[in-house]
Amino acid sequence: MMTAGRPVPAWWRRLLAGLLLALPVACTAPVQEPPPPRALPPAETAPAPPQPAPVPAPQPVPEAAPPAPPPPIPPPPPPASSGATASLLQQGRQYAAAGNYPLATSSLERALRINPNDADIWYELGRVKLGQGDYAQAQNMARRALALAGGDPQQRARCEALIAEAGRR
Repeated sequence: MMTAGRPVPAWWRRLLAGLLLALPVACTAPVQEPPPPRALPPAETAPAPPQPAPVPAPQPVPEAAPPAPPPPIPPPPPPASSGATASLLQQGRQYAAAGNYPLATSSLERALRINPNDADIWYELGRVKLGQGDYAQAQNMARRALALAGGDPQQRARCEALIAEAGRR
């Protein structure tokens, strides 16, 4: 036997052989079985655990009436023109009253970019389109204003009148 070009000494071979032979003996440990359980004499039996107190049967609960449904939520009021949109709306009305429809349209469209859910702006833009002779657009704008008018009866009536007037022309 040789390792890296050198012979293995004889004592090394004997030591290795002895370890290999002792290995199975060293790895097996004797198994000890536990002693059999002792039987207790009848007088030495443990007392029975205490029994829990009986739980009374639950009483049926009378069924409560179902809660009343909540009242219907009213539609939100139409957004009021304020700040910049109020100023642009007023400006658009003034231009329309003077017959300057291009400037009125420009002011009202700027107001719509700020607040597209304002029924007043849509209504005024519909009036401007009616003044320009664009009846189909006037009806469309009035319908949009009517959809956004909510429960305001006066605003709804104005929008319906504008739709009817544009439809007649």
